[in-house]
Order: sequence, then structure tokens, then C-alpha cells
Amino acid sequence: MEAPAFRPTFVADEGGVRRACGRAAAARSAALDTESDSLHSYYHKLCLIQLSVDGEHWVLDPLALGHDALRPLVEILEDSGIEKILHGADYDLRVLNRDLGARTVNISDTQVAAQLLGESQTGLAALVERETGVALDKKYQRADWGLRPLTPELLAYAAGDTAFLARLRDSLAGKLAALGRLEWWREECRALEAVRWEAPEPDALAFERVKGSGKLSGEARDRLAALHAWREQVAAGQDVPPFKVLRAEALLALAQSPPSDLEALAATPGVGRGNVRRFGPEILRTLDHPPEAPPRQPRRRFEVDREREARVRQARDVRELLAKELRIDPGVLASRAALEQVVDREPLDRAQIRACLGRDWRSDVLAPALLPLVAAWRNPAVRSDAQPS
Repeated sequence: MEAPAFRPTFVADEGGVRRACGRAAAARSAALDTESDSLHSYYHKLCLIQLSVDGEHWVLDPLALGHDALRPLVEILEDSGIEKILHGADYDLRVLNRDLGARTVNISDTQVAAQLLGESQTGLAALVERETGVALDKKYQRADWGLRPLTPELLAYAAGDTAFLARLRDSLAGKLAALGRLEWWREECRALEAVRWEAPEPDALAFERVKGSGKLSGEARDRLAALHAWREQVAAGQDVPPFKVLRAEALLALAQSPPSDLEALAATPGVGRGNVRRFGPEILRTLDHPPEAPPRQPRRRFEVDREREARVRQARDVRELLAKELRIDPGVLASRAALEQVVDREPLDRAQIRACLGRDWRSDVLAPALLPLVAAWRNPAVRSDAQPS
């Protein structure tokens, strides 16, 4: 069954924000999603906030509203008495924290619920169709949400991302309860409350991520570094993705074979005459006697600790066996990093296992098998029965 043609209320004034948030506060629950322009700009911005409450749908416009007008929404997000239903909440929570300063609490993440059920497909569209029979159209998944005005089709699409979350939550929560995993889900959702935006650290070697850069040395590498820095500066000034200024393959070609004039520049694959008209002299100046690029980071040579790796494999085998019994992805049960902490810390009891795994439910599942394994590591004379045969 196709999704209905939603007609959400588009909110670009403070009064509309108060009305939508008032409905969420009265219902004590709201489905929430966000849309950003990360594919279409240099400075990623929060472009839309979708809310659904008891069959009513709103699409808030942060670009028009600004921070102060969205204060009622921040109060909703930070109210522990109001449930916020999201799907794959991590990125949304970071963006809401970055742009609004919000610290969202009382979260119900339907994607996490699906992972704890061992669902093979945990995307929103797949789950909505399986649990409700409604097929969501994802054709606008890569739309530029920073454009205005937004068409009715785009607004309807945006509303579809929250319209079925409450039903999805109810369905998945019922299945989790039947399996005795409801508290697992609650614990995972509580952990999401700690998610915060972290600004990326400046990386002087970012140019080395250009495919093929590892083959360059000397002045060719210097040219790539200089051209990459120039592209970042132009992209930031125009607020466009760097690839819209100059694609990576063109950067590499110019660094390898710097053109002598504008005609040669235009003939370089991936440059084009449009870029020559806009940036030609700048590109040539950038390529002419570039500053020395930052030195490569020396490759760190690691000596393999064979005993440690053997223990990690043993812990992983325990995890794989238990995950198979639970019919969930092994990475949901415990990450490799968590297992490495078990190996390195050699925990003595369940509390110390919990400190390694980060969750009570994971400790409940894994501690009975991991603690005998750790005891065998501490005392090799004691054979562990935790190792899968």
C-alpha cells in the first residue's frame, strides 16, 4: 500500500512552533526527524525539523525561524516527561545539539529496537512496510533541503519520515517485550541521551584522502596539498561542497601535470572551460611554486601480540555463539573494541565486565561466558568451559 499524500503544516513563525510543541506536550510523545543539507553545502545546516503527534504533522523551518523561535522545541526535547520517537537518532541528536544546543532525553529509537530484534533490514522504509504494510517512497532521499520554497511533494516526503514512527515503536516494542528484551532497548535509548556534537579536528593531511595521492611525492604532492587547500577556501566562501568547485580526479591530474597556461588548464580532464573562466588564474598561481606540504605521518609498525590476538579471537567466538543464539548481529551484542577491553583489563566480576561492555544487558548476556574465559587467561592451568567447542 502506498503512503498517503501527507499535507503537513509548514511552520516558519514562532506562533506555529508554540502550537506544534503544545500538541507534543499535551500528548507527552512526539515523533521527530531532521533534514540537513550535508550533500549540498560546505557548512552543513539544519534545514527541516519534522514532528508528528497523533496523526498531525508539522514541518518546521529552522532557516526562517532561527534559534530563539525554536526555544519551545528545545524545551520539548529536554523534557524527560515527553517521549521523542526517532529512527536512527544518533545524527539527528548531534545536529540538534550543534544547531540548537538541545540535549534530547526520553528517546525511543526504532532502528535500535529493530537491531535488538535481529532484523536483517533496519532502514525506515523497510521496517514501515514490514510492520504497517505502507510503502514509503524514498525518491527524495538526496534532495536539497536548503532550497526554498519547498514543493508540496517534498513536504509530504519529509512528513512521511515521522508519520509512522509511533506505530512502528508500538509494534517493535511489543516484539521486544515478548522476547524479554524491552529493558535492553530502554538502556540503549538512555545511552543515546549522552550523544553530543563534536567538531572535527582540523586535518593538515586531508589532501591525502584524494584517491591516488599516495603515489605523489615531491612537488607533485606539494601541488596537491596547495590545490586542495585552495579548493576548501573557495568552497567555504561559496558554501558549496568542495567537489562542486573541482572534483578530486581534476586535483590529482593538475598536481601530476601542472598546465602552463589557461588553454592547457582547460584541456585537463575534469576542469572544463567554466572553471577556467571563474578560477583559471587562481589555479595557475596555486600550482606555481606551491609551499611544501606537511610531511607524511610515518607508518606506525605494530608488532602483533599473538597471545592477545588469540584471546580476542576467543572472546569473539563466545560473542558470535551467543549472538547466533539470540539471532542478533554480533556487533550489536559487543564491538571488537569492547572485547579488546575485556582482554586488556581481565575483569574479575560482572561489574568490571559491564565497565568494558558499556551496558547492563550486554553484561547479563556475556558475563557468564566471559568470566570463566578470563579466569583461564589469569590461570592457564584452569581450563575454561566458555570457549566454543
